[in-house]
Order: sequence, then C-alpha cells, then structure tokens
Amino acid sequence: DVDRHARDFMEASKKLQLYFISLQREEKPTKAEMLRKEIALMEDELNEKNELIKKQEHLIQEWKKELTDQLDKHNIELNRV
Repeated sequence: DVDRHARDFMEASKKLQLYFISLQREEKPTKAEMLRKEIALMEDELNEKNELIKKQEHLIQEWKKELTDQLDKHNIELNRV
C-alpha cells in the first residue's frame, strides 16, 4: 500500500513539475517576440518624434513668414523716406 502511495506521489510530482515548466515557457517570451515588442516601441517613438518635427517645422515656417512680413514693412517705411 505504501509503495502504491509513493508511486502516486511521484507521478503527481512529475505532472506538477511538467506543469510548472510549461508555465515558465509561456511566460518567457521568445527572442522574436521580444524583438517585435522592441521594434514596436521604437516605431512608436519614431512616430512621436516625427510629429514633433512636423510641429516644429510648421512653427519655423510661421516665424519665417512673420519675419518676412516685418522685413517688408521696414523696407516700405525706409523707401518712403
């Protein structure tokens, strides 16, 4: 009877060990998955920076127009004199 309990216990412990090993494999992402996540994060960062660059370029264009307008006004005033 003790032998049967010992065998049952060993069989159950093997099943538990295999179960925990399978859980570890599921939790640990593969190298490809890790790289995909890293690439996705880099793409997001790149998109954010591209948006920021677009905004800054737009702002620079507005400043350039304002400065050109001011220069034109000053030139008109100077030509009147």
